[in-house]
Amino acid sequence: MIQTYFELDSGTAKAIRELRGVLGVKTSTGVIRKAIALSRIAARRMNKKDHTITLLDAKKRRIKVSLTT
Repeated sequence: MIQTYFELDSGTAKAIRELRGVLGVKTSTGVIRKAIALSRIAARRMNKKDHTITLLDAKKRRIKVSLTT
């Protein structure tokens, strides 16, 4: 196992705390693991031309998400 430390701004720290409950994990590490897993899936399905993925909401409407910075 590799141990790493991150410095987070308060907004990111708050988001991680909120996501613990949503994702059903008890630790920040659990949130980060799930975020990386989701990112890997998104990256594999990304439109290579414009670096976007398309999601469907509950009403089957398309939502285009940019993966660029």
